[in-house]
Amino acid sequence: MLDPEILRTFAFFAGLSETELKSLSIIANKVSFQRGDLIFREDDPAHALYLLIDGWVDIVINTDAQGEQHELVATLSPGEIFGWSAVVDPYAYTGSAVCASPVEALDFKGADLLGMFELDPRLCCVIMSKVCKVTADRLRATRLQMVSLFLAH
Repeated sequence: MLDPEILRTFAFFAGLSETELKSLSIIANKVSFQRGDLIFREDDPAHALYLLIDGWVDIVINTDAQGEQHELVATLSPGEIFGWSAVVDPYAYTGSAVCASPVEALDFKGADLLGMFELDPRLCCVIMSKVCKVTADRLRATRLQMVSLFLAH
């Protein structure tokens, strides 16, 4: 089991009770990846939400029908979550996550989180509110990237 105090150090978990942090620490798994590793692929079934502890992760999207060409949409740093699709229907990743450096992260299985949400509506509300903020922030950043591209042409 992960020490719940580790979760407390990340802003994503701010506002959660001791009990909620302990419950989340039970289902958290520490994972490591090497530079260049593919953590998940766009359109694959989303099985886990990740919290980046150390390193950088690039989020890329397919730019062709075959999935052979990609464009960078974000580079994530420690403290950020990715793989939020594991808790949002239709549970398919909306981009690919590629390690831009060696990476350490916490892996939370989507099924475990969804099960906890059924038992603890407050936890569900707090976590999903934060997931919504992350997705809104990333959508805003992507929209600004697109506007910059259009203005450059």
